[in-house]
Amino acid sequence: MRKSSWILTGSAVVLVAASALTRFSVYPALHQVPDDTRTTFRFEGSATLLNPPALETGDLSEAFLADLPVILDRSVEVRDTSGRTAVVADGVVLRGRDGTRLNSSEDVWAVDRRDLTERPAPAGSGAGKHEGLVISWPLEPERRDYRFWDTGTRKAVPARYDRTETVSGREAYVYVVKADGALADPATTKALPPALPRQVVAGLAAALPADRRPDAAVLAALPETVPLTYTSTTERRAWVDADTGLSLDGALHQTVLARTAGEHGPVTLFPVTDVSVRGAEASVEKQADEAAGTARLLWLLSTGAPLGLLVLGLVLALLALRGARRRTGEGERRPGAEPSAEPRTPQRR
Repeated sequence: MRKSSWILTGSAVVLVAASALTRFSVYPALHQVPDDTRTTFRFEGSATLLNPPALETGDLSEAFLADLPVILDRSVEVRDTSGRTAVVADGVVLRGRDGTRLNSSEDVWAVDRRDLTERPAPAGSGAGKHEGLVISWPLEPERRDYRFWDTGTRKAVPARYDRTETVSGREAYVYVVKADGALADPATTKALPPALPRQVVAGLAAALPADRRPDAAVLAALPETVPLTYTSTTERRAWVDADTGLSLDGALHQTVLARTAGEHGPVTLFPVTDVSVRGAEASVEKQADEAAGTARLLWLLSTGAPLGLLVLGLVLALLALRGARRRTGEGERRPGAEPSAEPRTPQRR
């Protein structure tokens, strides 16, 4: 075999190996939550909240900030990775349209870098326990139901696949999450009073719209010091990119209510928070652009590059084989290898 055939054969082997390496090593290594992930998604909407300054001064007529235009920023940042596990900080900041911070919270989770479900928390990470999805959706979402961790009630609830829609030119799966139960978020419960004087509760109720006030007879029957419990009700809708699992859009309605025990069962007294928001247009467009770019890169690594390298390697292998056969044929027909076709001249005696 000549040098050129060796070169072609060696190049073919290298290209085929590179094809396999790209598909089965490079692609899986990149098809996971990156260790430098840091994203923020903005929601816009309205909120009804207790007004702390009014409560401090005793001006219960202004006890609520009703239908306040708000901005909610949800940030996700990877703090550490170890194999398939990512330790992620999940932060939420609620602000008025003027930038005033109204409240905020942060949780830390340990999640799988591919399917985003729970992973054992690394020692010293401070990651809280959870079950199912919590920050986002699998990188390869399916048209099926998932389990989703509700941070308000601290329990796993169904995330039901509802339908498929188009968001900014991208195919998106729509999931619906509903959760209802006792408030279990430790940061929120710690900031809420376990009891209030009946006079304060009556003043808060009087500041509500008439259709949301508790019955006067119920209020009159309350003890002098009213013990309080709190419930959390959450409804989420997520529009998830079908190719990449990125959240393209979202809607959130979350309510925390103060309640107490009544003669005939629990009595709702007043809302602590009532927030209703939807993804801001700029954030939706940004997510759609990122999903399109990510989908192209994943296709290149999973299909385009491996297939191209494989085809090129096979072409070089065929050229090497063809060249080897041609040279073998020429060697079989070289001078002296076959009888001469020229007639012999008879010798005279």
